[in-house]
Amino acid sequence: MNTPETQPSARERLRSGLIQFAVKRGDFVLASGQKSNIYVDVRAVSLRGTYLRLIGELLWERIRPAGAQAVGGLTLGADPIVAAVTIAAADQGVDCPALIVRKSSKEHGTGRRVEGPMVSGMRVAVVEDVATTGGSAQTAADAIIACGGTVIGVYAVLDRHAGASELFAARGWRFESLFSLSDIGV
Repeated sequence: MNTPETQPSARERLRSGLIQFAVKRGDFVLASGQKSNIYVDVRAVSLRGTYLRLIGELLWERIRPAGAQAVGGLTLGADPIVAAVTIAAADQGVDCPALIVRKSSKEHGTGRRVEGPMVSGMRVAVVEDVATTGGSAQTAADAIIACGGTVIGVYAVLDRHAGASELFAARGWRFESLFSLSDIGV
Protein backbone atom coordinates (compact mmCIF):
# COMPACT_ATOMS: atom_id res chain seq x y z
CA MET A 1 0.00 0.00 0.00
CA ASN A 2 1.26 3.46 -0.90
CA THR A 3 1.57 5.91 1.95
CA PRO A 4 2.13 9.63 1.42
CA GLU A 5 5.83 8.99 2.02
CA THR A 6 6.01 6.37 -0.76
CA GLN A 7 3.84 8.16 -3.33
CA PRO A 8 5.83 9.23 -6.36
CA SER A 9 6.39 12.99 -6.50
CA ALA A 10 4.55 15.17 -9.01
CA ARG A 11 7.77 15.45 -11.00
CA GLU A 12 8.24 11.68 -11.06
CA ARG A 13 4.63 11.10 -12.14
CA LEU A 14 5.06 13.60 -14.99
CA ARG A 15 8.38 12.04 -15.95
CA SER A 16 6.69 8.61 -16.17
CA GLY A 17 3.96 10.07 -18.37
CA LEU A 18 6.51 11.62 -20.72
CA ILE A 19 8.36 8.33 -21.02
CA GLN A 20 5.17 6.34 -21.58
CA PHE A 21 3.33 8.65 -23.97
CA ALA A 22 5.60 11.32 -25.42
CA VAL A 23 8.89 9.71 -26.53
CA LYS A 24 8.78 8.62 -30.18
CA ARG A 25 11.59 7.03 -32.18
CA GLY A 26 11.95 7.32 -35.95
CA ASP A 27 12.96 9.99 -38.46
CA PHE A 28 11.61 13.42 -37.58
CA VAL A 29 12.06 17.04 -38.60
CA LEU A 30 11.68 19.29 -35.56
CA ALA A 31 10.03 22.74 -35.56
CA SER A 32 13.57 24.16 -35.59
CA GLY A 33 14.19 22.39 -38.90
CA GLN A 34 16.72 20.03 -37.29
CA LYS A 35 16.47 16.32 -37.98
CA SER A 36 16.27 13.87 -35.09
CA ASN A 37 15.65 10.20 -34.48
CA ILE A 38 13.89 11.16 -31.22
CA TYR A 39 10.71 13.21 -31.03
CA VAL A 40 9.22 14.17 -27.68
CA ASP A 41 5.58 15.02 -28.25
CA VAL A 42 4.77 16.83 -25.01
CA ARG A 43 1.21 17.35 -26.30
CA ALA A 44 0.71 13.62 -25.75
CA VAL A 45 0.81 14.40 -22.02
CA SER A 46 -0.25 18.08 -21.95
CA LEU A 47 -3.58 17.10 -23.51
CA ARG A 48 -4.28 14.59 -20.70
CA GLY A 49 -5.83 16.19 -17.62
CA THR A 50 -3.78 14.34 -15.00
CA TYR A 51 -0.47 15.30 -16.57
CA LEU A 52 -1.57 18.79 -17.56
CA ARG A 53 -2.37 19.52 -13.92
CA LEU A 54 1.15 18.38 -12.96
CA ILE A 55 2.71 20.56 -15.66
CA GLY A 56 0.80 23.59 -14.43
CA GLU A 57 1.71 23.03 -10.79
CA LEU A 58 5.39 22.31 -11.46
CA LEU A 59 5.87 25.26 -13.80
CA TRP A 60 3.98 27.63 -11.49
CA GLU A 61 6.37 26.64 -8.67
CA ARG A 62 9.19 28.00 -10.84
CA ILE A 63 7.36 31.00 -12.31
CA ARG A 64 5.76 32.41 -9.15
CA PRO A 65 9.01 33.52 -7.44
CA ALA A 66 9.90 35.54 -10.56
CA GLY A 67 6.86 37.80 -10.07
CA ALA A 68 4.96 37.02 -13.27
CA GLN A 69 1.83 39.06 -13.87
CA ALA A 70 0.82 36.87 -16.83
CA VAL A 71 1.89 33.71 -18.60
CA GLY A 72 1.97 33.36 -22.37
CA GLY A 73 3.18 31.22 -25.20
CA LEU A 74 3.02 30.56 -28.91
CA THR A 75 -0.05 28.72 -30.11
CA LEU A 76 -0.44 25.60 -30.38
CA GLY A 77 2.04 23.72 -28.23
CA ALA A 78 1.95 26.26 -25.41
CA ASP A 79 -1.85 26.67 -25.29
CA PRO A 80 -2.68 23.93 -22.76
CA ILE A 81 0.42 24.77 -20.72
CA VAL A 82 -0.53 28.45 -20.50
CA ALA A 83 -3.99 27.44 -19.29
CA ALA A 84 -2.60 24.97 -16.74
CA VAL A 85 -0.19 27.51 -15.25
CA THR A 86 -2.86 30.20 -14.93
CA ILE A 87 -5.16 27.69 -13.20
CA ALA A 88 -2.34 26.58 -10.84
CA ALA A 89 -1.81 30.25 -9.97
CA ALA A 90 -5.54 30.76 -9.36
CA ASP A 91 -5.59 27.68 -7.10
CA GLN A 92 -3.08 29.57 -4.94
CA GLY A 93 -5.11 32.78 -5.00
CA VAL A 94 -2.92 34.54 -7.58
CA ASP A 95 -4.41 36.24 -10.65
CA CYS A 96 -1.89 35.44 -13.39
CA PRO A 97 -3.85 35.64 -16.66
CA ALA A 98 -3.17 33.67 -19.80
CA LEU A 99 -1.85 35.15 -23.04
CA ILE A 100 -1.99 33.21 -26.30
CA VAL A 101 0.38 34.42 -29.01
CA ARG A 102 -0.70 33.86 -32.59
CA LYS A 103 1.90 33.02 -35.22
CA SER A 104 0.67 36.09 -37.13
CA SER A 105 -1.82 38.87 -36.47
CA LYS A 106 -5.50 38.23 -37.07
CA GLU A 107 -6.83 39.51 -40.37
CA HIS A 108 -10.23 40.33 -38.85
CA GLY A 109 -11.80 41.65 -35.66
CA THR A 110 -9.27 43.36 -33.41
CA GLY A 111 -6.30 42.18 -35.47
CA ARG A 112 -4.48 41.13 -32.32
CA ARG A 113 -1.42 38.96 -32.28
CA VAL A 114 -1.49 38.49 -28.50
CA GLU A 115 -4.85 37.36 -27.15
CA GLY A 116 -5.74 37.93 -23.52
CA PRO A 117 -5.61 40.80 -21.04
CA MET A 118 -2.22 42.12 -22.15
CA VAL A 119 -1.29 45.57 -20.82
CA SER A 120 1.81 47.65 -21.35
CA GLY A 121 4.47 47.01 -18.72
CA MET A 122 3.10 43.58 -17.79
CA ARG A 123 5.71 41.09 -16.53
CA VAL A 124 5.20 37.90 -18.57
CA ALA A 125 6.58 34.38 -18.21
CA VAL A 126 6.77 32.64 -21.58
CA VAL A 127 6.08 28.90 -21.56
CA GLU A 128 6.99 26.27 -24.09
CA ASP A 129 6.38 22.55 -24.45
CA VAL A 130 9.77 21.63 -25.94
CA ALA A 131 12.73 24.00 -26.26
CA THR A 132 15.16 23.05 -29.01
CA THR A 133 16.73 26.17 -30.51
CA GLY A 134 14.26 28.46 -28.73
CA GLY A 135 12.69 29.88 -31.87
CA SER A 136 9.05 29.39 -30.85
CA ALA A 137 9.52 30.94 -27.42
CA GLN A 138 11.47 33.81 -28.95
CA THR A 139 8.65 34.44 -31.44
CA ALA A 140 6.14 34.57 -28.57
CA ALA A 141 8.42 36.77 -26.47
CA ASP A 142 9.02 39.21 -29.31
CA ALA A 143 5.25 39.58 -29.85
CA ILE A 144 4.73 40.18 -26.12
CA ILE A 145 7.51 42.79 -26.11
CA ALA A 146 5.97 44.47 -29.18
CA CYS A 147 2.75 44.83 -27.15
CA GLY A 148 4.67 46.54 -24.34
CA GLY A 149 5.24 43.53 -22.10
CA THR A 150 8.43 42.56 -20.30
CA VAL A 151 9.62 38.97 -20.59
CA ILE A 152 10.82 37.77 -17.18
CA GLY A 153 11.83 34.30 -18.36
CA VAL A 154 11.14 31.26 -20.48
CA TYR A 155 9.94 28.04 -18.87
CA ALA A 156 9.74 24.75 -20.77
CA VAL A 157 8.54 21.27 -20.00
CA LEU A 158 11.51 19.79 -21.87
CA ASP A 159 14.88 21.19 -22.98
CA ARG A 160 16.58 19.33 -25.84
CA HIS A 161 19.86 21.20 -25.13
CA ALA A 162 20.17 22.34 -28.74
CA GLY A 163 20.72 26.07 -28.31
CA ALA A 164 17.64 27.44 -26.53
CA SER A 165 19.38 28.22 -23.25
CA GLU A 166 22.14 30.11 -25.07
CA LEU A 167 19.59 32.11 -27.09
CA PHE A 168 17.66 33.09 -23.99
CA ALA A 169 20.82 33.95 -22.05
CA ALA A 170 21.89 36.25 -24.90
CA ARG A 171 18.52 38.01 -24.62
CA GLY A 172 18.95 38.32 -20.83
CA TRP A 173 16.05 35.99 -20.08
CA ARG A 174 16.01 33.39 -17.32
CA PHE A 175 15.46 29.87 -18.68
CA GLU A 176 14.27 26.84 -16.76
CA SER A 177 12.94 23.48 -17.83
CA LEU A 178 11.31 20.69 -15.90
CA PHE A 179 13.21 17.99 -17.81
CA SER A 180 16.01 17.40 -20.28
CA LEU A 181 16.28 14.48 -22.69
CA SER A 182 18.56 12.62 -20.28
CA ASP A 183 15.95 12.98 -17.49
CA ILE A 184 13.54 10.90 -19.56
CA GLY A 185 16.12 8.33 -20.60
CA VAL A 186 16.83 9.63 -24.09
